Amino acid sequence: MKSGVVLVLCVAGLIGLSVRAGAQQATREELNHDFIFDLSGITKQQIYDRTMTWIANNLRYPGAVIASEDPDVGLIVANGVATMTADGDSVAVSLSFRMSVDVREGKERVRFLSLQISRGADKSWDDMPGDGAWHRGAQKRLILLSRALNEYVKMKGGP
Repeated sequence: MKSGVVLVLCVAGLIGLSVRAGAQQATREELNHDFIFDLSGITKQQIYDRTMTWIANNLRYPGAVIASEDPDVGLIVANGVATMTADGDSVAVSLSFRMSVDVREGKERVRFLSLQISRGADKSWDDMPGDGAWHRGAQKRLILLSRALNEYVKMKGGP
């Protein structure tokens, strides 16, 4: 059994990020914010519980972090704010997102929606551009967040 992370929808995006780092236009894969994880051998309830714990410990938001949850259906919707930089830049900005998690037996899909950034001193929020350095920077940050969640859920013996 493979123990590595399976990012079914993200693999091409990672390749695109490394190959096109200097390009201005985001690839189709970079616009994809869905990550599917194979968690064979872990029950739906374990995945759900570990994901809820990870969200509570790792996401911050000015309002409610958990927007909705349904353990029977296996759905969690959460809000989060993280810091990020534009690709090739060193100035940190805030990235706001909605994270939707669908849990199934041995699988989990994580989707990042409603991306916004706050760049100025006025702390106003702007929709994330669909391409360019800001979008590539956000994609890299979302990949890191989804990997951290995946590693936490896979921990032997649970959290």
